[in-house]
Amino acid sequence: MGGGRNPHREEQVKGLNVVALAHGKAAIRENAGRPLVRDLVAELLRLELTAAQRDKVSQLSASYEASFGEAGEGPQPEANEDAGRAWKFSAVQLTYNSSSEEFGAQDLDVLRRLFDRFVVFLGGLSETLGAQGVSATMERASPLQVHLHAYLHLKKPFQRRGADALRPFAFEGIRPHLEPNRASGKAFAGAIRLGHFYVVADKVGSLFNYTTYPPFQAYAVEGWWLDNLLKGGKLTRQTYLTLAAQVTVGFQKRLGDCKAAERYLREEAVREAVRAHPPNFGKTFFLSGHTMSQDFIGRHDGSPQFRRPVLAIVGGTRLGKSMLAANILDRIACRLGLPGFLEVTVEESEQMDLAEFDRREHAGVILDGVSDAYFLKRHREALQGRPKALKSAKSATNVYAYTYSFCGRAVVATLDLSAENLEAFDEDHWLRNRDNVIYLKLQEPAYILDNAVAAAAPAVSSPVPARENKRRWIASPGNDENIFH
Repeated sequence: MGGGRNPHREEQVKGLNVVALAHGKAAIRENAGRPLVRDLVAELLRLELTAAQRDKVSQLSASYEASFGEAGEGPQPEANEDAGRAWKFSAVQLTYNSSSEEFGAQDLDVLRRLFDRFVVFLGGLSETLGAQGVSATMERASPLQVHLHAYLHLKKPFQRRGADALRPFAFEGIRPHLEPNRASGKAFAGAIRLGHFYVVADKVGSLFNYTTYPPFQAYAVEGWWLDNLLKGGKLTRQTYLTLAAQVTVGFQKRLGDCKAAERYLREEAVREAVRAHPPNFGKTFFLSGHTMSQDFIGRHDGSPQFRRPVLAIVGGTRLGKSMLAANILDRIACRLGLPGFLEVTVEESEQMDLAEFDRREHAGVILDGVSDAYFLKRHREALQGRPKALKSAKSATNVYAYTYSFCGRAVVATLDLSAENLEAFDEDHWLRNRDNVIYLKLQEPAYILDNAVAAAAPAVSSPVPARENKRRWIASPGNDENIFH
């Protein structure tokens, strides 16, 4: 039953409708009666809204209610509204909340018995009203509370007026919140199916389900229903895909979307974990007087050069090779006005995974844990930053191939004392040329620790045991300089 036109109230209802539609709920008329508006507000506040959305609904509701104090209009008692209200619907969703002990039970047996009684109650209600289909669910609304939902569609419309009109819907003294199906015309049948599906779908928090109108048997399930439930946080991705596979149409795209989302979120979780820790862990790096590092940084000023050398940092464990490399690239990024760099763990791999290298963001790349000095020579055409576009991840179809270039970008490699062929930095004609490779041998930690950190975890240099059939590299070249004063 609609009320008279009031622009202020209609503006508040319009705002409530925006929130309702965003969460898959039906909108109401902008001049709808006060009881309908209150029902909509109550339904919205039961949803899993963000804090901002909840505040918005509360503010719109308060502004709407305040308007009844204007122009001599006083709010009427709730009982009077119910006494004169007319109810008419052919399908309805019921929601039961209670503060009773059973609704707060943690024992599934107790909850199962409560739900079984609810199903029996709905059976009697179905016979009384002549229902064509009944669906029910028990959901855990919070860690300490459950609630019950039911959906019924009737052979003949339910039509009653007065305070006792809804008495048949009371379950063990609990009066439900009713949300009638307000759709009409061709949309009515679809709204009935969606209403049943929403109740009986295995949503997050669902404990028990019951239906006489099963999905995929009594009616077809629409893929967009699943999409909206997933976007609203009502379905897990696993349940979403299980249902989407039964829908079949559009499943491949939905599967691909879920896989891409899972992959991204796993990667983002790693990035968040990394960002949660300070990059240097209380370490301070000293490069003043260290001519090789300063020279390497100075070569990356954005000016064009045909080739640039690779910086190879070699040393024992826990000397700060990787963090020194990161510190150097941070300084280069500042010089180039770029946000950061890419770090790639190489170890035993013969390939460089540079799919994430973006020269718009990265000042260079750290090749961490290179296991063979000749790795740098084998990839010299790419690493020296010639103004040349290169392809990686090439295959017969080139489906996963990507283009990259280190032109104007820095490359720093770290090698442990266990790496193969370290003597090549002295003996190989290409690797020993300091215009190709700037070779930095760490004899001591490249940092000092804050006092508190140093007391807890002093840095030590651990010797690497010799291995059979492998030359062990002992001394750095004679022209290497100590990085400390």
